[in-house]
Amino acid sequence: MSDQARQLLRDALRARRILGHDVEDPGPSALEDADGVRHWFDERRDDVVAAVLEGDETSVALLAHVWRALPPDADEAWCRRLYDCATPLAAALPRSRPLAAAFRAGAEVLRERGLHRLAAALGMRELAVHRLLDDPEPTVDALTSLAAAYRAQGRLHRVIGCADEVLELRIVHEQPEGIARALAHLGALMIEAGRLTTAVNYLTRADKVFDGLPPTPDRARTQVVFARALWLSGDEAAARRRLHRVLPDLTGEDARQARELLDLPTGSTPGSGAQQRQDELDQQSDG
Repeated sequence: MSDQARQLLRDALRARRILGHDVEDPGPSALEDADGVRHWFDERRDDVVAAVLEGDETSVALLAHVWRALPPDADEAWCRRLYDCATPLAAALPRSRPLAAAFRAGAEVLRERGLHRLAAALGMRELAVHRLLDDPEPTVDALTSLAAAYRAQGRLHRVIGCADEVLELRIVHEQPEGIARALAHLGALMIEAGRLTTAVNYLTRADKVFDGLPPTPDRARTQVVFARALWLSGDEAAARRRLHRVLPDLTGEDARQARELLDLPTGSTPGSGAQQRQDELDQQSDG
């Protein structure tokens, strides 16, 4: 670890504090205000990249904090230079949890800036670390983050692939509640993809697993998605029965959607509900 790397890490932490982030006090740093942060990012790119490529604990921490401190108006070259550090670091530190966290930080920044292909690539780097460590919960979390990058690209088949892997992990680790949520999430994705028979199959399986578990908001919420799938696949009567049965257990947005469906005239075709449900379903997949 070089003295320069240590000082750059202190500067990056100071930059984050100036930006209002809740991070530790780094100690002595020349940065005093937002103008100083912008000047630092204008002047220190080559130094930061060289320090990151030293490939030790300080380097990895520097990478993560620089990603988080990157000003919105920073030159895109910063993103690409930091992204290019991923390959040598991944080779040198294939089992590093802090490096996985740095990859996540980078993926989120890249996604915010519309660099979705690079964001997905860093997401794959993060996922590779957790797969190697065989950490089920961090792996599920990485898959959820990666799916967000794929969704931003409009690659629904890749989003489905991430959801499939989450289901596999839940099954391998014998987590019934996680299995039920993962099946429900896949059912919702199949509605979005227009694969209604498959959607009904996944949601039927989710319903059976939920039957053996205590009542939860996730279970009630899944009934609304299941009803939508049944209705879209041509069984409006079964969909209405399911909605009437679950309505007393619903609150908020879930109850509103159920009532909205029940208020439709007989013979109507509801929308897929894909976009308005996505945030909740993503939470189900990794909860």
